[in-house]
Amino acid sequence: KLPLVPIAKPRRVVGRDTVECIQGGLYFGYLGMIEKVLGLTLREMKEPKARVLATGGLAGLFAADLPRGTTVVPDLTLEGIRIAFDIIRGAYD
Repeated sequence: KLPLVPIAKPRRVVGRDTVECIQGGLYFGYLGMIEKVLGLTLREMKEPKARVLATGGLAGLFAADLPRGTTVVPDLTLEGIRIAFDIIRGAYD
């Protein structure tokens, strides 16, 4: 019977009501997951200073809190599709 809440950065980690608690768990839980996966990926790649791009609908929400410089590219997938289309179109001209 918990309420649906918007995904947003709360003012604090530990909320003072149900909505703030849910938002804190969602926001900081996902932020922790992103940081962990990013750290493991960079370590596995042996590229600790690799450029990091954040994409997708909520990328801008989390990017400011990541510990390293992150470039937000909200339409990266669409840009890639356009580039692929241009390449394919050029091959058939």
